[in-house]
Amino acid sequence: MIEIFLFVNPIGPICYQVEKELLENLTKYRKKIHLQILPLVNLTSVGVSMEYLSMDKTDLLLRNDQTKLIYTASLDYKAAQLQGKKIARDFLLKLQQHVGVDKKAYSEQLVQELFSETRGDLTMFLEDRQSELVKKNFLTDQTVAKDMGITITPSAVVYNFACEREYGVLLEGAKALASLPALCETSDDQFAFLERKNALKKPTLSTLQGVDHKLILL
Repeated sequence: MIEIFLFVNPIGPICYQVEKELLENLTKYRKKIHLQILPLVNLTSVGVSMEYLSMDKTDLLLRNDQTKLIYTASLDYKAAQLQGKKIARDFLLKLQQHVGVDKKAYSEQLVQELFSETRGDLTMFLEDRQSELVKKNFLTDQTVAKDMGITITPSAVVYNFACEREYGVLLEGAKALASLPALCETSDDQFAFLERKNALKKPTLSTLQGVDHKLILL
């Protein structure tokens, strides 16, 4: 079995394309794949978002607004996750397409419209997105990203649980992630070679507290 931690900008157009292609290909892989998508908010992800939107990165007020926007979108995604992975991923893709790709203004009305299209419980979602649990889950994701050494989005950490080694493969950026399909199909020996080239130690269970890590216990 292979486990993938994918770190994304919840309104990022590049992340949208990476996620869409990965989700479309999951059923094609011969091995069992467990995918976790985590939002990431840091200076780099905000800077990349501003570059895509042709914003002045030296404008501190503009940067603060963009940071707040990505943070709010992250909380919305974490709130959607409380209703299941399928609903959360559907909502995330819709959010990235409308805000990131189509460049629509992020608003309360848009968020409600997009979530309603997922057939999730809108009333519950609106309550959860303001909850302390959602904020705590978001902070847990940021801790996982820090412990894994993630600095940019999109990035992924891939673990092959058929291997006894305690290392995984770190893929940073869209170009590196292009090799993910081949990595999911590779043999254990080839995976071990990739581990040695770009190794990342497996996180501890305490680091992953609050993240769906049941499979890591296997």
